[in-house]
Amino acid sequence: MEEGDILKVKLKDETELSYKKADLSVDEIKELEGLSEYIGKLTKVNYGDQYIKGKNGRKELKANIEHTTPGGHTYKTDSLGRIDSAEGTLTKNTSKRNVYNQKVEEREDRLTTDDGGHLIANIFEGSGDLDNLVPMDVTLNRGDWKYMENTWARALSENPPLEVQVKIETIYSGSSKRPISFEVQYKIGDGKWRLHEFEN
Repeated sequence: MEEGDILKVKLKDETELSYKKADLSVDEIKELEGLSEYIGKLTKVNYGDQYIKGKNGRKELKANIEHTTPGGHTYKTDSLGRIDSAEGTLTKNTSKRNVYNQKVEEREDRLTTDDGGHLIANIFEGSGDLDNLVPMDVTLNRGDWKYMENTWARALSENPPLEVQVKIETIYSGSSKRPISFEVQYKIGDGKWRLHEFEN
């Protein structure tokens, strides 16, 4: 059993729970893996080790992994190597964009009306690479999603800056790598967690 392996289980109400294998007994692991709603295990990898050479030699994300960026954002992938979630505490520190990746992200499933959308914007030190990009409807990306990002940016521009925590889940249909929707939870300062759902 590798240290850092994580088991994911989905409950009847669609809630997903994650367990560190190191914290479980052998019997508990067998019981969880035997559940019909057992999803799989995640392996923590170092930043930079989240990629493999995929179809036609293209760089792709590894399946069933968790990694954390230098900016402190944690990402998880599913069994198909799709970004499953992204979360972290935001900082106002711009990272480098990768315009090429934004144009080609998941090209097979991408619509002509899609942008390469950052889950965590580069103004919050979000990665400009494939580990933070998904096909996102241009109207959403430049409309409601941008409005939400502006809300976060204003909070971080306060004096002193307010803490902004975000949790983003991507929802897919079948084996498509284009999300059909997003569930975003965020918390500003001492406020309550807010939930926003976006169709894609």
